[in-house]
Amino acid sequence: MPVLHVPAPLRSLSGGRERIEVEAATLREVFRAVAVEYPELTARIVNEDGLRPDIAVAIDGSILDEGGLTESVRPDTEIYLVPPIGGGTR
Repeated sequence: MPVLHVPAPLRSLSGGRERIEVEAATLREVFRAVAVEYPELTARIVNEDGLRPDIAVAIDGSILDEGGLTESVRPDTEIYLVPPIGGGTR
């Protein structure tokens, strides 16, 4: 299953979890699955228009652009959240 890695500044939004595994075929499906248990975390990553501009998302080491929600994910995909300098939470 794809794994979403949550950086320390955002772990309060994921119940302290460092890694979240979900079944999904696209990045959009990953965030929909994560939103079921951690809606506040998902709200920090995506909005109605797609990926939020104040946080970066990387899949297997490549930073995605704003339209990256349609990106396919494999079962071994590693997804990293990169909050802005300063902590990433408001």
